[in-house]
Amino acid sequence: MKQETLVSRFTDIEIRVLNILRENARASVSEIAERLGVSRVTVYRALKSLISKGVKFTVDVPEDSPRAFVITREPHMDLGDCYKLVDGRYMVIVRARDFNELVTIIDRLRDRDEVHIALRPVGKQLVSIGLVCDYCGGTITVPIIYRRGRRTYYLCCETCLRELKKKLSRSNKNKAGAP
Repeated sequence: MKQETLVSRFTDIEIRVLNILRENARASVSEIAERLGVSRVTVYRALKSLISKGVKFTVDVPEDSPRAFVITREPHMDLGDCYKLVDGRYMVIVRARDFNELVTIIDRLRDRDEVHIALRPVGKQLVSIGLVCDYCGGTITVPIIYRRGRRTYYLCCETCLRELKKKLSRSNKNKAGAP
């Protein structure tokens, strides 16, 4: 009996779906259906059939894989853990199998402001650091953000904001009056 190859077990639509997923592993069923000119139900059935034939759609990323902490202006929850920062931007933790894949993912982010790459974890202990007021040093629960020039201040209350503004205006007057 002739041995059947893996490719011959797949239908034409299944092969076309796999080719699209090779290009973009995060393509939605709707996107795939649109590109192939078929219904979403057809794509869903093809995916279900591929799964029943043993195709795996997951990627194992080793625990010690390189990762990047990317500060962006928009959330990118599809890339990894995404956290909203106090200043309104987002920190996305991107993990990849190797450094080249990490760089490729980061290059696709057009709204990135900062990128910090970590090659391996140092420890597993999470440390929670509270935000402290730049004026009084107290703990901040809901931050008040005040930007002046290039500097951003994080304050705990309206009183600290008012007092900081007074202090900054006095220091500017002193600088202007100095010979």
